[in-house]
Amino acid sequence: MKVLYNNSEIKNGEFLTPLETRFEPKVEYRAKPNTLYTLIMHDPDAVGGNLLHWVTVNMDGQTGDKLLQYKGPAPPKGSGTHQYILLLYEQPERINARLSERSMSMAKFYEHLHTNLRVVSTVYFTSKSQDGGRKRRKPTRKKNKKTYTRKWRAK
Repeated sequence: MKVLYNNSEIKNGEFLTPLETRFEPKVEYRAKPNTLYTLIMHDPDAVGGNLLHWVTVNMDGQTGDKLLQYKGPAPPKGSGTHQYILLLYEQPERINARLSERSMSMAKFYEHLHTNLRVVSTVYFTSKSQDGGRKRRKPTRKKNKKTYTRKWRAK
């Protein structure tokens, strides 16, 4: 399997910025006749647990059924480096499942599909939050100065 972002093939372990990966990559693979495939992209390092970024099933080399639309990497600031793993599976039968939840363990995901998948190929890259752009100044606290007015009374 080849994964191409911006027409460049990525190599395992390569670092890509969220900006470089914001659009769905092109995925090339050799499909066997009469065989269906599943493509998954997930982030096992996501802050809330494993996050599914893209799921397409029933791929025949030309078309497939998207269970989850592509969502590019966007690791939160301060969360460190994340791995984004793309897995291509051979599936033994047509998958008739729906998926709306992105945050779930891979075990729960496999259970949800109700089929046995066989790994054909794996590609991964890393990314982390980019702190670019204008730096914001921290707001300064102004002390609330109270003005006291003293009324003088004549005695």
